[in-house]
Amino acid sequence: MPHAPSKFWTSKRAAAASEFALVLPIILFMFAAIVEFGRIFQVYVATNRLATQFAIAWADCATACQTELNEYSSSYTIANIAPQLTTTSPPLTLTMFEVTMSGTTPTVVYSYPASATMTAAQTTVAQANFSSGQTGVIVTASYAHTLDFFNSLMAPILGPYLNPTYTVAQLKNYT
Repeated sequence: MPHAPSKFWTSKRAAAASEFALVLPIILFMFAAIVEFGRIFQVYVATNRLATQFAIAWADCATACQTELNEYSSSYTIANIAPQLTTTSPPLTLTMFEVTMSGTTPTVVYSYPASATMTAAQTTVAQANFSSGQTGVIVTASYAHTLDFFNSLMAPILGPYLNPTYTVAQLKNYT
């Protein structure tokens, strides 16, 4: 025999229902946080893979690398190498430099985009990886990741992890 409505709030079913109502949002938030953390990890791996693949491919090209650069910078190539990354929104930023070391100073031979200038961090990477007289490639890939679930709640927690940036140095191979 069902309980009368006035007795519902004093029954065990009411206690279970109210406990469930209190715990459910916490469980949903934790589940969404786990999913978002997994997506962030995928973006980190994809950004690293993209920078590494670009550095390897560009380091293997002959003296004029514009053909390889045009091929590898297309959105189709990026989608094949790192399908987790989108090239439109959120933005993916690629900067690539072919440098020749003169002492400890890197001299830019090629750059992508053409108007790009080396940052202090990229100069430090070149100095740490290339000796005087060597030619190498510096590729930096940055990605601005957006959250799918509970953006306003999770952004303060996961904010520092949403913009992975990798800089890869590869010695230029002349064959």
